[in-house]
Amino acid sequence: MSLSKLPKLPSIRDLIRIYNLRAKQQLSQNFLMDKNITDKIIQLAGLELENSLCVEVGPGPGLLTRSILDKGARNVVAVEKDPRFVPTLEQLQDASEGRFNVILGDMLEIDHKEI
Repeated sequence: MSLSKLPKLPSIRDLIRIYNLRAKQQLSQNFLMDKNITDKIIQLAGLELENSLCVEVGPGPGLLTRSILDKGARNVVAVEKDPRFVPTLEQLQDASEGRFNVILGDMLEIDHKEI
């Protein structure tokens, strides 16, 4: 079964502007802004995404997550400790047709059975 790409969503640049998001140096945050780059990263990683659990730690506004889902991943879980990104990730979760879930917490502290 082939999964369709995500529906049209606001650009990451727009989401960063709408939610007034800034990278926090103390959390070592950097935002990937070019979907061509994140698509290339996923392509070159050569991951078998369709039948695997994909766990993304620190997805930020979710651009790499979009590329993972567009590549056909059926089960993606993102663990994000910064609550500022919840609105952008929930929007992505709503658009993903049940293929993406968000856990708000620190990957080093959450119960991994929760994933």
